[in-house]
Amino acid sequence: MAKKGRVARILTTLHRVAGTPVSEALKRRQRSAVQRGDAGTRERKDKSRWRKRKDRERRKAAFEGAHAETGLPHGYHAGMTILCVGEGDFSFALSLATLFDGDGANVLATSLDRRGLALDAYPDAADVVDALEASGAGVRFGIDVEEDGALERVARAWWKGEFERGG
Repeated sequence: MAKKGRVARILTTLHRVAGTPVSEALKRRQRSAVQRGDAGTRERKDKSRWRKRKDRERRKAAFEGAHAETGLPHGYHAGMTILCVGEGDFSFALSLATLFDGDGANVLATSLDRRGLALDAYPDAADVVDALEASGAGVRFGIDVEEDGALERVARAWWKGEFERGG
């Protein structure tokens, strides 16, 4: 791409000096460069298509490597400590506990809604919460993550075992 820009600037200069018309393709390239804001320079902040493709391939290889390493999708494994924030019906937390063969001891799921409101709003939430608590996962209602330190306090108390599970 840099070569095209350099060649285009040279050709434009030659056409101006000679007084000959500039080709339509060169005019289109120059107009698109001006619209992009780079005007043919290589000091663009965005990445080239090649670099974007290479980055995508690198991320895909890392993802597949995590999947092959743990044998589980998305690289989750039972040894991870997982905090689920803003769960509605707690189905994602339950899917993690299920993925870990029913061991949800390292999963803590929180919801902004109070217990009664959440159970009324989501018909399956009561069964899901019971299943999570039976698997050893923590379920906490009424946790506002925008409140300073609220999430941190709940998470620290959970991981240290300072309050009873299932409460």
